[in-house]
Amino acid sequence: MIQRQEFGRTGHQSTRVIFGSWALNKATQAEADSTLALLREYGVNHIDTAPMYGNAEKVIGPWLAKHRDEFFVATKTRRRSRKEALDNLKRSLERLRVDCIDLWQMHGLTNPAGWEKAMGPDGALEALVEAREKGLVRFLGVTGHGSKVAAMHRRSLERFDFDTVMLPYNYMLMQNPSYAADFNELVGLCRKRNVAVQTIKSIARRPRGSRSKTFNTYFYEPLKTQDAVDKSVHWSLGFVDSFLITAGDTQLLPKMLDAANRFEKRPSDIEMSALVDTFGIRPIFSRSAHRKGKGSQTWGYQMYRALEGLIREGFFKHPNKRTLEHVVKALESKGLPTESKRANITNALAGRVRKGVLKKSEVANGWVYWTE
Repeated sequence: MIQRQEFGRTGHQSTRVIFGSWALNKATQAEADSTLALLREYGVNHIDTAPMYGNAEKVIGPWLAKHRDEFFVATKTRRRSRKEALDNLKRSLERLRVDCIDLWQMHGLTNPAGWEKAMGPDGALEALVEAREKGLVRFLGVTGHGSKVAAMHRRSLERFDFDTVMLPYNYMLMQNPSYAADFNELVGLCRKRNVAVQTIKSIARRPRGSRSKTFNTYFYEPLKTQDAVDKSVHWSLGFVDSFLITAGDTQLLPKMLDAANRFEKRPSDIEMSALVDTFGIRPIFSRSAHRKGKGSQTWGYQMYRALEGLIREGFFKHPNKRTLEHVVKALESKGLPTESKRANITNALAGRVRKGVLKKSEVANGWVYWTE
């Protein structure tokens, strides 16, 4: 069975995999019944849905009418005013056929103007608090996409004591130093407050762009082989305090559940870097991509790829012990400009040491790096 752990401060022993019901946005009742039966086979006891997920709430409702006590149920509102949010909740309760929602979340709360409205007078936050006081919902959270979501969630937690957050997390995304720093700072705050962290986009491969849509995933092309899904799911589950929400496609769901069921440890950075190269994995969003449209062309991204290539090629393999100067010259040989970038390269090497990918020792003129 899939591992379970405390879902933050809620008291719920949640499976570490949560069913993302965007997968049911176009589903018939029969398709939904089959999908929900699969969840029970794997012991999944947590469903995440939303009124803007097409048919999802409607087709989940008949199942919950029979199995309500088996699932922790979360839904959302994208409305930013008190009245509209409460109208959303009323409709969700009716469609889901329940008297109370376990977790009600403000959805996509990343736009500063929308944030101000939701958090201000007569905003959606007032609706969330009112609904909790009336017993219509038990816990409150925030969700979001995009490169700035972690910073915005931190701002939300400074404004109100939410019980949960939801945001993207995968290997490629965490190679963005800015996003990783924001994410880790948010996680530190969540740990202090016992706020549950839910992650999405674990098996994202690249932006869909102009490619034809072959999966129901929202705006990205997913990884689809079992081995790639295994590594990506296992890497995300390697963040031990988190809960992974499945991708929005019923074809991918069995692969993700199977991967989670076999999770033991996180793959190494070397394995994940090889996966990146094999499938051409690219960021589905990044600060640099939003500014310039060149997310995969930034110097930091190119340096990361070049350094991982050196590790795989055996450049650091013992008995070779490489100084910073050796590394700089090797990166330059791969066409990477290094002028005024030595501090960045040193930080990248230190990061690989912390993760156990490289070893280092001190010599007379600095440090040397190597692998066994």
